[in-house]
Amino acid sequence: KSTSSEHGAGTVERVLRANPLFEAFGNAKTLRNDNSSRFGKFTQLQFDVEDHDLAQREGRHIPICELAGSKCITYLLEKSRVVSVSEGERTFHIFYQMLGAPDTDKEQIWKEGLVGFDTSDFAYLRNVPANNIDGLASG
Repeated sequence: KSTSSEHGAGTVERVLRANPLFEAFGNAKTLRNDNSSRFGKFTQLQFDVEDHDLAQREGRHIPICELAGSKCITYLLEKSRVVSVSEGERTFHIFYQMLGAPDTDKEQIWKEGLVGFDTSDFAYLRNVPANNIDGLASG
C-alpha cells in the first residue's frame, strides 16, 4: 500500500505529464514562434488538507497539505486555425503528431481509423507544409 505522500507525488507527476498533451492540442507554428500557444488554460489544483485539530495533537502548527488532483479548463481556443492558417504557419501540433505516428501506434490507439493516412489525406492539412519542428515529434 502506498503512503499518502507517495500518492501525492504520483498525482503531481500525472499533472506534469498531462501538460504536453494539452499543449499539443492548443499550440501551433506561427510566423514568430514554432510552438505558440493559441489558447488559454486555467489549471485548478485540488488539495487534501489534514484536519487542523489532528495536526495540533501531533505537534504540527500547520496541517499537512498534499496535491490530490487537478482540473484543467481550456478557453479562447483559436478555432479558425483549424481550417485556415497564414502562409508559413501550421495548424495545431496534435494533427501532425497523430498522423506522423507509426502505423503500429495508430492501429493500437485508433484501430484502422488513421492507419496509412498522412497530412496529404486531409483537406485542412494538405496545403500546409508538415515540416518537422525542432523538439516536437510530428509527421
